[in-house]
Amino acid sequence: MQATGIVVRALSEALAGTDAAVATADCDLIVVSSPSAKSGRRIEIRIRDSSDFDVALVVPEAPGSPFEQVISGPSQDASAVLAEVARFVSNLVAEHTALVVGPRGRRFVPANELGSELRPGFTSFSWRGQHDASAPAV
Repeated sequence: MQATGIVVRALSEALAGTDAAVATADCDLIVVSSPSAKSGRRIEIRIRDSSDFDVALVVPEAPGSPFEQVISGPSQDASAVLAEVARFVSNLVAEHTALVVGPRGRRFVPANELGSELRPGFTSFSWRGQHDASAPAV
């Protein structure tokens, strides 16, 4: 699929300067991994359409994993959607974005907002584990 090659190129550019890279690329699934990622964590990008992506952070030790973020838009904005996918993946790898999991769901948040997001019963995860934390339930 031609879209896969375009996505791989965009991700490779976004990840330049990091130790993360595209590990595998199938017709509709791209896997990003890194030797510095904690405990086999990886990012899986499923291409559903040229402007519709499912980006998942796989955290093997976390119940409920993988954790998805859908990034989509109108087909005429496919290049803008792809840029958003590359930015999101790059921010995960750079630890600028972390995942917060709580009793009623999960959210990807800017790492600098983790303090306000990590309430009792919540856990956070990040690519290298720099922002892994758990707030005990009350």
